[in-house]
Amino acid sequence: MTSASSPVTGAGMQAVSSAASPSIALTADARTPTRGPVAHVTDTPRATGPGRAHCFTVGVFNDRHPCIKRCAPRQALEGERAQSLSFLEFCMPRTPLFDLFRQTTRKALAAASPEANALEARRVARMDRRSVLKGVTALGMGMAVRAARAEEARPPAALRVGIVGAGLAGLACAYELRCSGVQATVHEARERTGGRVFSMGGAFGGPVIFPGQVVERGGEFIDSGHSTILGYAREFHLEREDLLRVPGDVFYFFGGQLYSEADILEEYCPLIAAINQDLSRLSEAPTAADHTELDRRFDLLDLVTYLEARNTGPLVKAAIIAAYEAEYGQAADELSCLNLLFLIQTEQCRRFEPYGESDERYRLLGGNQQIPRELAARLPGQVRQGERLESVRKTPTGALSLTLRRGSTSYTATYDVVVLAIPFTVLRRVELAASLGLPAWKTRVIRELGYGTNAKMMVGYRGPVWRASGCSGASYSDLMNHQATWETNPTRATAGDAVLTDFASGPRGAGMDPGNVAGEAERFVAAMGRVVPGTAGAVKRGVDRRIVAHLEHWPSNPNALGSYSSYRPGQFTSLAGTEGTPVGNLYFAGEHTSSFYEAQGYMEGAAATGKSTAQAILAMANVAVASG
Repeated sequence: MTSASSPVTGAGMQAVSSAASPSIALTADARTPTRGPVAHVTDTPRATGPGRAHCFTVGVFNDRHPCIKRCAPRQALEGERAQSLSFLEFCMPRTPLFDLFRQTTRKALAAASPEANALEARRVARMDRRSVLKGVTALGMGMAVRAARAEEARPPAALRVGIVGAGLAGLACAYELRCSGVQATVHEARERTGGRVFSMGGAFGGPVIFPGQVVERGGEFIDSGHSTILGYAREFHLEREDLLRVPGDVFYFFGGQLYSEADILEEYCPLIAAINQDLSRLSEAPTAADHTELDRRFDLLDLVTYLEARNTGPLVKAAIIAAYEAEYGQAADELSCLNLLFLIQTEQCRRFEPYGESDERYRLLGGNQQIPRELAARLPGQVRQGERLESVRKTPTGALSLTLRRGSTSYTATYDVVVLAIPFTVLRRVELAASLGLPAWKTRVIRELGYGTNAKMMVGYRGPVWRASGCSGASYSDLMNHQATWETNPTRATAGDAVLTDFASGPRGAGMDPGNVAGEAERFVAAMGRVVPGTAGAVKRGVDRRIVAHLEHWPSNPNALGSYSSYRPGQFTSLAGTEGTPVGNLYFAGEHTSSFYEAQGYMEGAAATGKSTAQAILAMANVAVASG
């Protein structure tokens, strides 16, 4: 049910809290009826090479939010549960720190109840198997579909398709079309392909070299459930780097002191109970087209207001704000609280995994940019670089005319179908003529969709010195010049060379100065030295005594103007689901057009929507052929 609502103030949230959220029952007896969701853990053995591990089935039982399966080491089943339970291993988010935060959520749920209702477990197992089969099918269909395409009715070879943007989405779309006999023309403003997938080092070179290592200026992590990206990696015979077993712990530094995971978990459990109460009242997946009044009221709340209304402890509040600002790129008070409330359900919806298998996290050895490079290599003569889109209009015949600037001159190109595979932040600077007949909902999402302001700074060190202190390189803090970090390309680190990524977001990310990398690096290294003492003296410096570092500032990049999409307050129920909807023969692709409940904001979202857009164009063309 779609409805409208006025914004809810912090005081109004108290009414939501008391009226909308019944008392929750977390019980060890899963057979006892409860008003709220019930958490459970079940245990099955699994061999894992060196040593053995056990699989937990961890979940929340209610009518809307199915369970998940995750794995944790055997010692998690024994002794002091909160201290010995290692982080459950799941799907890779945009930052490894947010992954650990999600895992803490699962731990809180697991600790709440050690048993599960057998009927519910079987029901969830059936749902998991369907998701697994869907994933396996997606992984294996690529080659089979291509082999079968020769047997299918092909669209007319004369179909003119123009694609704007040679990032993952645009290239995947063009590649899939070419495999079916349609040769699209791809227009790219940059003098390179790949968009926000941008590797440095190895075959890609770059302004800063970290010996023996390849770093990612943009999209970095690949989840084992990202079937489109992994499918291309297999097809192109690209080697993956497994990041699952990076040694050490995450360091949490808030209020001037270091905290353990157990400290955060102690404050986090009460909040999880509140989150589950709210989830039991909300719709499964609110969108602009399908939401309730209560969905809307919660959507209008920003994350900080929600945490304060829930009387969240100061430590876990600081940790959540750090995690969410890093993950979604915007300040916490500029994010809808539904980004938090759908933490659990979101991962269930878009990242189920096979039974007994822990999720493995990847990046590509040699650089993630290898995928767009390989896609572009299979599009000879089709990619035109250095061409910036100025306007789009519809001709009297119904075709679409693009005005493109190349150097100091402009020219027009006309197509039967156009795919806009560029961020909406960039599309806002393009003239979209009235002749296109864009409906108000489409112009609104183009104009208003939120984007993060993440910046990435890679800093060279004389080896992974943080490991001596027990840190994996992953850290959170509330310091002015440090928010979130992780070790980059750890499998290729040596005793003399390692790289740490400083992942900035919100106001800090927006305000970093790409013209003063030396100053930004000095400030970061000093702050990192507070989080992990002893690291500042091990930073690498050049002959000019400047720190060896590279800053990629996506908010100021004219071809991105932001990092990736994320929902501001109210945007789940006003914009979600409209991003990728085509308007006639004008299509849209990119991470921002993937569903929040699938892969929005990820490289997978870009590649998958490029592929699905190609399929939609082919279906449209084949229908036209059949009807003609």
